[in-house]
Amino acid sequence: MDIGKEYQYNTAIIGKTKVHSLDSDYKINIKTSVIYKGKDPDEDYHIFEITETDYDLEMYEDPLIVQITEMTNKVCSIYSTLEVGINKKGEIAKIYNGDMIREKWKGVKEWLNNAHPIEAYEIIRAKEYELTNEEMEIKSIRYIHFIYQFFYIFGKEPIQEGSKSYLKREDMDRFGAGVVIPINLSVSEKETEQGFDEWNAEGKMIRDEKIIRRLREFAKDNYMHPEYQVKGKYLYDDRIMLKSDFTITEKLGEFFYYHCYMDTHLEL
Repeated sequence: MDIGKEYQYNTAIIGKTKVHSLDSDYKINIKTSVIYKGKDPDEDYHIFEITETDYDLEMYEDPLIVQITEMTNKVCSIYSTLEVGINKKGEIAKIYNGDMIREKWKGVKEWLNNAHPIEAYEIIRAKEYELTNEEMEIKSIRYIHFIYQFFYIFGKEPIQEGSKSYLKREDMDRFGAGVVIPINLSVSEKETEQGFDEWNAEGKMIRDEKIIRRLREFAKDNYMHPEYQVKGKYLYDDRIMLKSDFTITEKLGEFFYYHCYMDTHLEL
């Protein structure tokens, strides 16, 4: 990757949610700029600046979900520009523009208190705590903002075509329960006819009794069996992501369902 070069991506997200008896379809379009800024002189990190240049909530049917989405997007806006250090494993290891993020949070917190003083109470409390703990903040960014896809290739060892490797990963539940879901992930790699690296990943939730109990408490259903699945494909030219598409599906009994399809591609 060339230092200072900007890579622009378009992302389309299409999905469906169900909360109790309310079904809602949604569609979101996002434009993102990724700039490689070189190596950290003091630590073994690659520095990237990631900027969300456009966000369009094109369709969302349920008014209650619109309100929740509005608050969530407002919180996420403090990360509209992120300068992060990526380690050898492709993980966010450091946030360089933390002071700017916390300054933005002051304005967002004021807006939340004025626009949704009751509904935003728990959101504000959780974010205030998170901003005092960089490790938690990094996890939140990774889980929620799909940033990991740009760096998925970092540190990956080649896999012989026809073989698979297996690893554990963690995702955040999609209903705001604050539950981190462990996943068994199978990964395979192949070279395309154009000479690009194609990585395919597929995973399901690990049956952890503590996690299941917390999800049941959230769903108020002591007998349901939670389901969480991910499936993705990532295409790279060396370390540059050309395209990704993946789906996430979560089901908590009869009344909670989430399905999301996300397609990201590099503007050429």
